[in-house]
Amino acid sequence: MELKAVKFSYYLHDDLVPPNVTAVLVAGAGGSLTGQSSLGNIIVFDSFLRKTSSNASALIGHGSGEIVTLNDPVERFITFVHDITISGYSGTISASGRFNFTAPSWELGINSGTGSFRGARGYFTASMISLNPSFPILNRLADLFLRLGSVGAIGFSSVGIVVA
Repeated sequence: MELKAVKFSYYLHDDLVPPNVTAVLVAGAGGSLTGQSSLGNIIVFDSFLRKTSSNASALIGHGSGEIVTLNDPVERFITFVHDITISGYSGTISASGRFNFTAPSWELGINSGTGSFRGARGYFTASMISLNPSFPILNRLADLFLRLGSVGAIGFSSVGIVVA
């Protein structure tokens, strides 16, 4: 299997303030998008993926999925798909896993992909950079490593994810 390293960055933008909300608490006994929650709270999101952290930067895709609060109020289960078209690559990357929302970093498993990312396997590591409580901005730095089916392997590093 041929190995091919590719480096690029993209940013996930969530707007938590109406009217253009991209992440919503849809079920649960209480809590908020960025604060403590209780078991079973469900948040769905359909976020913009952009080339930089600026809201005016080029749109390169969407990140859609759901987050479920676990017994420990800071623990979450997430499942998502990033639909990306950038730097000669086009397709989806799917990931899921359990993470501590308050931890400085966490790792999720990449479990599939389509298009340029067909057969992807690997991991996604997100590192917390900042959270602005007055206008919820969650800024994460992520590193990805994917093994693609018959195409090869693609390593992604310095992937910034901003929820803004």
